[in-house]
Amino acid sequence: MVLLLVSGVRKNKVDKKTWINIGLLSAIVILSIILLSSEEKQEQPLPRLSEIDQDTITNIDIIRKNLENFSFTKTNNVWYMQSPLQYKVNSARINAMLRMINVESHGQLNPEKHDLKHFGLAEPAIIMQLNDHEFRFGGTDAIDQRRYVLFNDVVHLTNDFLYQQLTTNAAFFAALKLLPDDFEISSIQFPDNSLSLVDDKWQLETLQDIKPEQLKRYVFNWKSAMAISASRYAEPETPATVIITNKDNEFEFVIVATEPHLILGRKDLGIQYHMGSDDSEKLLLKEATDPEQTASE
Repeated sequence: MVLLLVSGVRKNKVDKKTWINIGLLSAIVILSIILLSSEEKQEQPLPRLSEIDQDTITNIDIIRKNLENFSFTKTNNVWYMQSPLQYKVNSARINAMLRMINVESHGQLNPEKHDLKHFGLAEPAIIMQLNDHEFRFGGTDAIDQRRYVLFNDVVHLTNDFLYQQLTTNAAFFAALKLLPDDFEISSIQFPDNSLSLVDDKWQLETLQDIKPEQLKRYVFNWKSAMAISASRYAEPETPATVIITNKDNEFEFVIVATEPHLILGRKDLGIQYHMGSDDSEKLLLKEATDPEQTASE
């Protein structure tokens, strides 16, 4: 009898452990299913604001409430601002606008079921027109700071990376390279001297203590010169100019300032370029200055 009782107790303990193990295994299986299902949901791509092909866009108009409007046109695969200024545009600025049309949409609302005033879309401050496609920019969501954008009668909630760019000034969009890539310089007219290519050799109008290799370096520096930023042109009190020419064209740069950094103005375009801290040494002809050493620093 005692042996039977002991055997029964052991059997109960084994059965209990078995059921516990089965329960734990079931819990693990259920948790794994939940996690896998969650991962599958996370991997599902978000819908896009639109499926418009960026390469088809040739005209961009930015309509701004209480601010001047912008207009851009693509010609021979190069973007230009048409108004309020006329110049070649920084491609990175255009790419940011084009990227907006395929951005992820984190939420969608039917505008007929909501008051657009709540989203800042009743009278939007910014409207971006890409060809015939219109994107209206509203306010931002209070929780995640994503921006409401109305497109094709749907209110989308999108990441906010473009709005501030669309509220800035016209000079912000200017290409920052001073000269075209294919511009072959034939002469540089400085305020107090002139550098010209004569018989394949660079020569100064007035001789100074500058080596021939240094003269070549000035030409190279101008060909490759890139500004840090651009702003609206401001006429200096005593303007001096640098004129860069080739056989077909010339570009005139007004020396707006040399300190604390060089600022070169394009009066004809209405913009000025803010250069690097050492660009005054690289670009402006000065006796006993070695632009090659400055450029390599």
